[in-house]
Amino acid sequence: MTGRCGAPILVVMISLAGSAELESSAGRRILIVDDHVDSADIIAEALGMHGHETRAAYDPLAAISMAHEFRPQIAILDIDLPTMDGYELGASLRVQLPECRFIALTGNATGLNCLRSQWSGFHGHLTKPAGLDELLAAVSDARPSGTFEREPKVDRLLRESIARRQRERARINLHESQEVVRYWTTALGCTEAQLRAAVDEVGVNSEDVRRCLRR
Repeated sequence: MTGRCGAPILVVMISLAGSAELESSAGRRILIVDDHVDSADIIAEALGMHGHETRAAYDPLAAISMAHEFRPQIAILDIDLPTMDGYELGASLRVQLPECRFIALTGNATGLNCLRSQWSGFHGHLTKPAGLDELLAAVSDARPSGTFEREPKVDRLLRESIARRQRERARINLHESQEVVRYWTTALGCTEAQLRAAVDEVGVNSEDVRRCLRR
């Protein structure tokens, strides 16, 4: 892990966590992948200070190689990565790490990105800059993939009539993303045609899609 300018930001992250001691499941192996070197190192060091064993990788190929040896239990993946994005990297890592939990980390705070993380089977979704309390809560969460809670403002956006274009864009995103389609058809045991029909019928909410396909 490189030192660089991590220390001052670490102090800020820790102070933002509040005065109460945050409990987390210690001893997890956590892989952090971010092409911004300082960001990856700071997160790795902060989680390491709370008892986790961490490794930082700065590009997808290095992450895949590191994961093979390190066998992380949790992977925090930046979405805007070079050569392949975080969703594609998550799909690749999931093949060799079926028990690993995946947390998306993005600087693009849009509702559609949050939905895509949900569709892609991530266990959590964080927006940069993430505070230490948010990181600790995310690595301690035990919910199944694709079921994390969206921010209330995302649900409001999807319910409002003025969001018709956003809903249509989300449907297009799902229909055009083969990585997302592969995840949902595998996770729910349905065909691609059934998945597309369910999305067209009930919209883009993942829980509504699950219920529709289980009928």
